[in-house]
Amino acid sequence: MFSKIFDSLKLLMFHNRIFLRLLSLTGLGRLAFWLSIAVKRLSLLYGSWSQRAVEYPWVLRQLKLLKSGALILDVGCAESVLSHELAARKFRVVGIDIRDYPFKNKNTHFIKRNVLNTGLPDNIFDAVIMVSTIEHIGLKVYGQKIIDDDGDIKALKELHRILKPGGYLLLTTPFIGNQPPRITEFERNYNIQRLMELTRNFESIIEDYFYPELRGGRLIWIKLNREQVGKRIFTNPGIACLVLKKSTHAF
Repeated sequence: MFSKIFDSLKLLMFHNRIFLRLLSLTGLGRLAFWLSIAVKRLSLLYGSWSQRAVEYPWVLRQLKLLKSGALILDVGCAESVLSHELAARKFRVVGIDIRDYPFKNKNTHFIKRNVLNTGLPDNIFDAVIMVSTIEHIGLKVYGQKIIDDDGDIKALKELHRILKPGGYLLLTTPFIGNQPPRITEFERNYNIQRLMELTRNFESIIEDYFYPELRGGRLIWIKLNREQVGKRIFTNPGIACLVLKKSTHAF
């Protein structure tokens, strides 16, 4: 019985966005966000790959760094209802994506634009949140028309520009430890060296790394620090979750 209920929820929340959109349209976007996390966590019991089950709770834990009313840019927001939770916590939220944003939220301003050229003023945001987005920028996915192998580097340069001095970047992305970095048509997988090069103009505040292991049919995300990362062979991509602070170094 439970399995059938779970499969129905997966159909609603993973294979299409009708359920989440309906909740957001009826003013229940925050509930939609927490339901999406709950289903993603349940999926781990069935051995399903679910990075968001780690990434979203991690992002929420870092929000204590920000003051109430802080202005946040949510990059790559088109498939996420994270903005509803941020707005409910009294943050001012701007979302940006090259695709339309289907989840209505009267407390969020949405910009349909490429993050490589936001057109936004210098030093405006207190924080930028980028959940599993940087690895896709400049690749032939999600309808991108600007194809650039260095799209990730250029995107961080733009985000550095629009962040206030001392502003925070909350970044999550696929990670493969000390293995050679790789790039597919869909995404980049960063190793520690490439990740440090990518973020060199930011000050590292928090570094958390997660590695997936299948135990008894259940997917477990193991939290690692930098030293532990160096001792583990990443046979599957993990997740790097970084809190970075804008430095004054020039690109």
